[in-house]
Amino acid sequence: MDESLIEKQNSNFANTVLPAVVGSKKYSVIYADPAWDVKKIKRNVRPNQVEFDYPTMKLEDIKALPVKDITDDNCVLFLWTTHAYLPKAFEVMTAWGFKYQRTITWDKKNGMCLFGFHHRTEFLLFGYKGKIEMYPKRKAFPTMVEAKSEFHSQKPQVFRDLIEPFGEKRLEMFARIKPNGWDIWGNELENDVELETSANNGR
Repeated sequence: MDESLIEKQNSNFANTVLPAVVGSKKYSVIYADPAWDVKKIKRNVRPNQVEFDYPTMKLEDIKALPVKDITDDNCVLFLWTTHAYLPKAFEVMTAWGFKYQRTITWDKKNGMCLFGFHHRTEFLLFGYKGKIEMYPKRKAFPTMVEAKSEFHSQKPQVFRDLIEPFGEKRLEMFARIKPNGWDIWGNELENDVELETSANNGR
């Protein structure tokens, strides 16, 4: 099986540096699926799978997003990452002003084999700033969730359903749809909050 690495896709996210927030709305829940600067792998079974269907960002640009400026004093973060980007996700969590608390594992029930491992899991890191309840009056969030993976990069709705009870002021970052009851930020839809880049704010 040919598993040579393919060059990363260039994108309009590449120049996202030194951002600033437009507006003053604060959120108590941040749900983010960063556009990690990953590489696709060419496989004989899918020879045409070369480019991602979304642009990616460099780690330093993700860390530079001004999430600290749009969060309440008490706020929770749910941050998606993969095996390869797990260490970098902790860097992002710290840069955004959150403390790591625990990891939720998503068993996708399918995946690819690479280096002798069947890759069928991804991770949702939970972090917080300020205070969190030890015994909240909500349904417990399991640390292992089994849900079938469908389209590339899209996460199952069950995760939003589990996150919603954590707060009413919710923002999904890198959003690809507009969920009911959520504000969104990303490059595919009309945003509810603007994170300006240096090209716009003169920095």
